[in-house]
Amino acid sequence: MPGLNVSLSGDQLARRMQDRLRGLNAAAPNTIVWQQNNNKILIFADSLAAKLLNGWLLCNLDLQCDQTGKQTLQFVFFLGSPADGDGVHAGCTINAATPQAGQIAQVWGAALQRVLWDAVLDALEVSCEQAAAQHPNTTLALQGFHVTAAGLQSAILTGGN
Repeated sequence: MPGLNVSLSGDQLARRMQDRLRGLNAAAPNTIVWQQNNNKILIFADSLAAKLLNGWLLCNLDLQCDQTGKQTLQFVFFLGSPADGDGVHAGCTINAATPQAGQIAQVWGAALQRVLWDAVLDALEVSCEQAAAQHPNTTLALQGFHVTAAGLQSAILTGGN
């Protein structure tokens, strides 16, 4: 099967992540409050900075709660590099530079990580939609993905009609 390569830039990926943090509401403010039971967190969506390196997506996000003040968490995604070949596996960890950031990560880290990961999945879906628009009536399959400094690269296989 022939293959297609579709790329989305780091800026496009960061915008998707900000939209996900806002709840996919483009009109939502840049500062959002999430609440779970008695816990509240203030999310500064416009602070989200995404940096792409070969194999890695680094996302810094500012957050604040009453107990910690404003803190930055870093979400480190390994999405594969060109040297690894295309695959569909990824991993993530959260870096918290201070004990206060660690408190935020303990309570909110998993939920924030999931929302940011959903934005990566959205980006992969957009890549497939772009390929489908270029090749209508063709069977497509996501072969894999990886990250370079230029963007999130999707390898898409094309089949017959």
